[in-house]
Amino acid sequence: MTEPLSQYAPVRLLIAEISENDAHACDSLLRDAGIATRTRVVDLPMALASVNEADLLVANSELPGLQQLLPNLIESAPDVPVILVNNQADTFTTTAGLKLGAADVVPRSDPDRLVLVIKRELENISRAHLLSQTRRALAEAEQRCQLLMDSSHAAVAYVHEGMHIHANAGYLELFGIEDADDLPGLPLIDLLDQHSADTLKSALKKFRNDGEQTTLEFTGQSTQGGTLVGSLTLSGAEYEGETCIQVTIQAAPVKGAKQEKVAEATQSSVPAVAPTTSDNLLPMTEFLGAVGSMEGDSKAIFTAEVDHFSALQREYGIAGAAEIARHAEHSLREALKRRPLTQLSGHQWAFPVIGTDRDDIVTTTENLSTRLGTLMLEVGGKTVRPTLSLGGASLDAHASDRIEANMNQAFATLRSAMDEGESQCVAMHAPAPEKHHEHLQPASPIMRLINEAIQTNSFKLLFQPIISLRGDADEHYEVFLRMVTGEDGGHMTPSEFLRTAVDNGVADKIDRWVVLQSIKQLVAHRAKGNDTRLTINLTCTSVKDPAFLQWLGVAIKAARLPSDAVIFQITEQDASTYPRETRKFMEGLNKMHYRTSLSRLGLGSKSMELVGDIPTDFVKLDGENIQKMGKEPRTAEAVAQTVTHLQGAGKLTIVPMVESAKMLSALWQAGANYVQGQYLQEPTAAMDYDFSIDG
Repeated sequence: MTEPLSQYAPVRLLIAEISENDAHACDSLLRDAGIATRTRVVDLPMALASVNEADLLVANSELPGLQQLLPNLIESAPDVPVILVNNQADTFTTTAGLKLGAADVVPRSDPDRLVLVIKRELENISRAHLLSQTRRALAEAEQRCQLLMDSSHAAVAYVHEGMHIHANAGYLELFGIEDADDLPGLPLIDLLDQHSADTLKSALKKFRNDGEQTTLEFTGQSTQGGTLVGSLTLSGAEYEGETCIQVTIQAAPVKGAKQEKVAEATQSSVPAVAPTTSDNLLPMTEFLGAVGSMEGDSKAIFTAEVDHFSALQREYGIAGAAEIARHAEHSLREALKRRPLTQLSGHQWAFPVIGTDRDDIVTTTENLSTRLGTLMLEVGGKTVRPTLSLGGASLDAHASDRIEANMNQAFATLRSAMDEGESQCVAMHAPAPEKHHEHLQPASPIMRLINEAIQTNSFKLLFQPIISLRGDADEHYEVFLRMVTGEDGGHMTPSEFLRTAVDNGVADKIDRWVVLQSIKQLVAHRAKGNDTRLTINLTCTSVKDPAFLQWLGVAIKAARLPSDAVIFQITEQDASTYPRETRKFMEGLNKMHYRTSLSRLGLGSKSMELVGDIPTDFVKLDGENIQKMGKEPRTAEAVAQTVTHLQGAGKLTIVPMVESAKMLSALWQAGANYVQGQYLQEPTAAMDYDFSIDG
């Protein structure tokens, strides 16, 4: 039931008529229907100047210049409905009026319909105003809640499917998380010890069933190494329109009798790490400065890593493996005494060693490794003897600015040794093989560059437009990855390094970097008013990783991107090598409402069979076949047939490597949906293509 019409009084009405008598007749009609008005009679140019001060415009469809002025008028005031009055139904149709942007077209011979249409539009205006007020009130309330949460002394976070999506400053500070961008996608249980993590899993399961607020005691770990104890409260919440769980933490430092009480209460089989008096664990910047100021005849920098950490995670769980790493770090800090140490990741560290010469440094480090090998602890009722492997590189005596590069070299040496299956090894980089360590070879040149790029974020993204041949004016780019290889700006393409990354188990780190950086740049670009989407390439490593989909969903939700803003693409080769995993991966993306693409598709029958087996929205053809089109008529025919076949299967086709207008014309005739290539624009660092020139 509609509300009384008196809510509209008085309506600010503009009437554009050829005859003043017709204008007054319209006004009288509305008043007789109980709609009070404040009416102004204008011509169309006058209406253009005053429409923003009106609620409604009624205009004669036969006014001169209507078809030219009406679109401008509606663009100037899109919230003011325009109703056209038509003298003769056959001279100006309703369809013609709607195309111009009018709310409706009413014949003058039907005054009752005119009143009903005006009432409908006024009702819509009323509801639009109410919705706008409600949205403003909601935004203000959310802003006040955000301010209250940010200023709260309590540590508060929001968790969806066990993963963090947001937290206030108190929470970040409590767990030692310096950059808020590092939080989304981090599992809550990773911050707790094994016993507390098991307790939390049970509490989360119970909370999902009954939704009742619950509180539990916990023991956790800051990313900076400190141990935490306190209470954790779970309660229902909603964040950014997503139903989630609010986590509120009241924590206190663990020490003395309190620590014994907590250990007894939690019945953890993992002994608590004793507080250390050493303050040698430094942030990276301070660490580099401290190493640079150290004196000595010969200096080296070493990186350390817990051996077989992935296997430890599988056997003892994420929290259990993290506890093992914390004990390893404690032993390392104690062994180094006052020498500086920095954390590279949860199970990797770096530190300097000083000696009289290279042999003395190696001997010192081997003695250190022996001491670290005595570590033993209980996890989950099992005795664990974790070991660390060490890889080093000499420090340039007079080049303090090379410390980070030397550290990267040390890490590459460590990874090379560990890739050979070594455990508790000590390896030191040298231009020539050393007689005591001939079995430890440095990593391949490509792998060394990859490790260095991962450690220093030495990657960059390029964007190439994907342009519609069928009138779709949406902005669409494909993301291309490059690995920077030198200070001169030199770089390598994925074809030169990505297979090595996959073979050495580090491609997942590269994929996640690409996804995070892509959506970060996409968010900034869309904030400027661009309705842009990106196609992001993934390796088979991520396709095979069951945890990647969950991480992906959290990352995109945290960026507040709509699901249709990103398209995930894998190659035909990866899909055919891992068909079962690919199908499951694509189905998972579809359930999350993300679109998918299969790239580098060949022209053979097996390629078509694969498309039928793999659920995908887009198919991108192989570039080598496209380059042959101009020289081989058979290839051109095969491309056209493939496009036709794909469209019959409901797939949108993308054709790359377009290098001429002739090729563009041939692809249009073949029925391709989208094209990309050097002829249109080469990949660039900015999303700056003018899509309007092709609209």
